[in-house]
Amino acid sequence: MTRSVRNIFLAAGAFSGLLALGGCGGGGGGGSLNGVPPVAFTYPSSLATSTSSDTVDGFISPYAINTGTSTLVSVLPSVSGSTTPSAGSIKISVDPIALPSPSSAIEPAFVVTFNPADITSTPLSLASPLDSLPTLPCTGCLKTVQAPAIVNGVPTTTMVTFTYLDPTSASFPLTYSALGMWTKPTTVGSLDWPYVGGAFSAGVLTRGIDLPTTGTASYNGYFIGRYAASTSGALGSSLPAPGTYLVGANAQASADFSGAGAVTFMTSGTMVTNEATSVVSAASGLNLASSTMTINRGLTSNSFAGSVGTQAGGMVGQIVGGFYGQPATTAPFAPPEMGGSLSVGDSTGNKNMVGSFALKR
Repeated sequence: MTRSVRNIFLAAGAFSGLLALGGCGGGGGGGSLNGVPPVAFTYPSSLATSTSSDTVDGFISPYAINTGTSTLVSVLPSVSGSTTPSAGSIKISVDPIALPSPSSAIEPAFVVTFNPADITSTPLSLASPLDSLPTLPCTGCLKTVQAPAIVNGVPTTTMVTFTYLDPTSASFPLTYSALGMWTKPTTVGSLDWPYVGGAFSAGVLTRGIDLPTTGTASYNGYFIGRYAASTSGALGSSLPAPGTYLVGANAQASADFSGAGAVTFMTSGTMVTNEATSVVSAASGLNLASSTMTINRGLTSNSFAGSVGTQAGGMVGQIVGGFYGQPATTAPFAPPEMGGSLSVGDSTGNKNMVGSFALKR
């Protein structure tokens, strides 16, 4: 892989796109920002009941993938927010994508709308790493659904496939956020990069002025992603063999809301499913740990960002995320959910992983 592609990967790792999701609100307690008192505000009861007047946003790590050569790199589309047509929907607007070398083609801009509560979606047919995780049982909680890519306002026959965590899952229900990945075939005839996609976290972001200013909280949940290794050199026993994989892991985070805030993130018990054979195996080398991240408190939103790396393989990159939902009414007044996305890669560009996470307090 060329050095220029490696540079593209590192730049994209720091990118946190805005997901145009269907509405959110605000409200809650636990502090003020720069002396500005919280304004009377009512959060929706869930992402599914959010409206176009609410502030729903999120984070996305986009990528291009070639399953034939087991190569995955991050790309730099601009993903921007906009009002969704119905409550609880997620509308992703992607600007033209410059596919990495050697293709150098431009994938046209498109828009796609996705509803995590879509009753037409079906359980994921592939064996899921999440089904094998021992700590937080999540059997059958991954679902899949397709939606048409809309180009220049016109629906096309090109379908965007969403793989996501069912928010109504009995074992891990999500109230204010959504977690998943999307994939779309390229339409420019690129044999080098036949697919583009993204790992995303989205939902009703907690207003920064509603975040607590003292206290700590712990969060637990899941990480899902995609990993690709195009070489067998020095992979080690804790990393998967060359190929492309669906990744699942237990995820944990801690948050200290004092001062500038301090958030740390890590994963454990990582499992992978080979996309060619559906064989599930352990991959402890893909366990992740982040730097300590400060909290950005906006009037209507919040975010955190920092560096993240794998336990083995020398993969490093950027992680972005935020808190979702109405803060608790009792100390430590912490929001109920947290989520984000990340992308990591090694110095040669031969091993890369993207993913997103959803956590609950």
